[in-house]
Amino acid sequence: MSFFKKNTYLKIELAESIESVKSNLLRTLLGKFLSTIIPKANPDFENEIDKINTWLIEFDAGGIPEREIGLDKDGKVVMIMPWKDNYGYWTDNNLNLTDFMNGFKYSEIENEYFEHRWKNFAENKL
Repeated sequence: MSFFKKNTYLKIELAESIESVKSNLLRTLLGKFLSTIIPKANPDFENEIDKINTWLIEFDAGGIPEREIGLDKDGKVVMIMPWKDNYGYWTDNNLNLTDFMNGFKYSEIENEYFEHRWKNFAENKL
């Protein structure tokens, strides 16, 4: 019997709404202004985050996001974070596993599903 809790992996599906389309314009304008005075947290992927429809997120045994993979509408891996100079979108906030399970449409995924996509992206970007 193991006393160690394993990591949890979730697949989060995002739904596009009219409100998010409107807020994207405001966020883009605000982001352009702020990026002139504040360094970007995800310099390689900042312009790609709005293209993400699905997130694969790894949570540690305590429920804290550790790694994330962003997929576009076609299911193609667009980003992995943290990676190089990129802190992450979900890993760089105060949400935990319970917050994600209560706030998003999700499904649990296997470690292998996550790892395969992570390694494949990393190997192709080296």
